[in-house]
Amino acid sequence: MKSLVKNSIIVILQFGTAIYLPSCMKEATTPVVATTNVSDITQTTALAGGTVADNGGTAVTAEGVCWSKAEFPTVNDSKTTDGSAKGSFTSNISGLHPGTTYFLRAYAVNSAGLSYGDRVRFTTLGSGAQKADYPGGAIYGAAGFTIGNKVYLGLGFNEDGEFLGRDFWEWDQATNIWTRKADFEGNIQGNAVSFSIGTKGYIGTGWNGELNSKDFWEYDQTNDVWTKKADFGGIARRGAVGFSIGNKGYIGMGWDGSDSNLKDFWEYDQATNVWTKKADFEGTARLSATGFSIGNKGYMGTGWDWEGDSQLKDFWEYDQASNVWTKKADFGGTARSGAVGFSTGTKGYIGTGYNLKDFWEYDQTTNVWTKKADFEGGARGGAVGFSIGNKGYVGTGFGSSNSTYYTFRDFWEYDPNSY
Repeated sequence: MKSLVKNSIIVILQFGTAIYLPSCMKEATTPVVATTNVSDITQTTALAGGTVADNGGTAVTAEGVCWSKAEFPTVNDSKTTDGSAKGSFTSNISGLHPGTTYFLRAYAVNSAGLSYGDRVRFTTLGSGAQKADYPGGAIYGAAGFTIGNKVYLGLGFNEDGEFLGRDFWEWDQATNIWTRKADFEGNIQGNAVSFSIGTKGYIGTGWNGELNSKDFWEYDQTNDVWTKKADFGGIARRGAVGFSIGNKGYIGMGWDGSDSNLKDFWEYDQATNVWTKKADFEGTARLSATGFSIGNKGYMGTGWDWEGDSQLKDFWEYDQASNVWTKKADFGGTARSGAVGFSTGTKGYIGTGYNLKDFWEYDQTTNVWTKKADFEGGARGGAVGFSIGNKGYVGTGFGSSNSTYYTFRDFWEYDPNSY
């Protein structure tokens, strides 16, 4: 009996019954909970959940998932309550907004406190505008062009700046299907200029992993073949801007790796495979600008002024016939860099940019900018933009939130006549 008393605590209940409890009881800790992947995503609903792997030595009193547009959701934000058992649970999420990016994590509560699982990010479907995700991975700084009713896209980097490979993909507007095509054969990794002329696509300049590049490559849609063409006529660069007018391509501006940007402008003749220097751009030298063409005019604006350490919103027209640059009405949104641009008919469009998602239409006839519906995907820079017929397309890109960086693989269609 002495040994029993020595190694135990005697608890006397109200009715005099003695219960012997161990003297070294384990202290309870908060639960260990993991977040499961989000699935069955629609415009307004999704399916998620979690697993309570360890209840911390005491009963779980509540579990579920919480979500928010902010990066680190808490139980003070939107949440579900899905029971109080150790093991897996399922959470049905509702009340979401179309085309919106959310952050979500599982939670569990016991007498010791509250624990969260890993954070996951998901984007609800847009209002019929979201297309099949790009299968080459989440990237920014990609290169692409359109030929007929097909988009061609490849190259680029992940959120850590790592090159994802030279695979190249075709998207069919009619079927919404991506098909892998011949790998890109050049040594360019990203931040290049791309455009198409007729049934051929072109990619040039950019970053090759060690240095800026002046390589220039042609893609033959009919034969699914890449061919090296004459090197770009100017010095090697990245972050340049380009477009095509008729059977000519144009590349200019960009950054050569020094402390200043460039403002030279070059024309490529598809028939002769020759580069010719044209009139220098008359605005501030810049990188990460965007451009498009309408008829026999090219347009370029926004971008980053390296020397002035500032973003830009001026907008310029290039006349192919006269080889003259003319300043037009400033871009309608805020100054930005890393935006996308494309044209349909007689209208041009510029939108997105680093941590931005507004979209604007330029009327060539009136020289007026009009704000349109915001891009339905997450805010981003370094994305790609195209047009096929009267539809525009935007996809991939780079975003950040509270010092966390991420890349996108989603792909969206824009119908100017719907807004």
